[in-house]
Amino acid sequence: MSENKNTPQEIDLIELFSNIGNWFGKQINCLFNIVLKVFYFFVRNALWFALFIVLGIIGGYISHKVTNLYYHSEMIGYSHTINNIEVIQSINNWNYTSEFTEDELEKIKTIGATYLLDINGDGNWDMVEDLKNLDKMDTTIMKQRIYGKFCILVEVFDTSMIAKINTKVIDYLSKNKRVIERNQIRLQQMEEIIPKLKNEIAELDSLKRMEYFEKNKPTTAKLGDMILLGEKETKLYHQDVLALVREQQKIERDLFLNKDPFEIILDFSVPTKEENNVMALMITFAKISLLLGFLVILFFDQRKFIINQLKKSKEKII
Repeated sequence: MSENKNTPQEIDLIELFSNIGNWFGKQINCLFNIVLKVFYFFVRNALWFALFIVLGIIGGYISHKVTNLYYHSEMIGYSHTINNIEVIQSINNWNYTSEFTEDELEKIKTIGATYLLDINGDGNWDMVEDLKNLDKMDTTIMKQRIYGKFCILVEVFDTSMIAKINTKVIDYLSKNKRVIERNQIRLQQMEEIIPKLKNEIAELDSLKRMEYFEKNKPTTAKLGDMILLGEKETKLYHQDVLALVREQQKIERDLFLNKDPFEIILDFSVPTKEENNVMALMITFAKISLLLGFLVILFFDQRKFIINQLKKSKEKII
């Protein structure tokens, strides 16, 4: 009796597993057919794809001959007076046309300033933010900005202009009245604090000697026939002295090395490779041509199916 009761359940399980297996088989077969059709599509139209790639390469070469070649260079700096946001805004709002002759302006494509981005979050800059992203107010990019250093970008048609642009940019930033005043105050404050630090170091040094040689004399007390000796705990000042000495050395180093309001960390380099070189243009045009070619070939290859679908959609509307 028990065998007869369990038989329908066993048959149902076998049928269920069989259906699942058949479904997976159909899906695999369908996927295989799609891959096969796509493969045959590309093989059948391989010559057309090759033709569109060749047309793209020719278009890139023609564009290279027609357009002017330009070069890209960057300068990374640090401001000792105003924050980098003000520096970037100042450069991007700078009307530099009055600083160069007409012939020189024709050799300049772009002068702009932007932020350095810390992608990894380790405190070091990883890349330069694109000038086009400055006004987008993207919160992700804004969190990656390093608010300390700034980057000035130049794009020129003639690399001989980079040295003059460098001079003009520094002059423009340094001649700002607010920058001059802040830098003068900064230098004055550093010069005033050095003598004070020297006095503090001397006082601590003398206090250290006095504490050790005079105030640290052992105390005596008589208790009957016994004499008790005691020593005071000596306070050590060498860590305080060293901290003040390091602070003094840092200020003296800044006075010697960083008298200017701006510090150049990485200066403009003279690029040897053009941005819109022939190979880059040919690859870009070949990609665009291949994409357009794919759409055109797909339309003509499946035109009957597309036309039938359009007719059916029109009939449903009517």
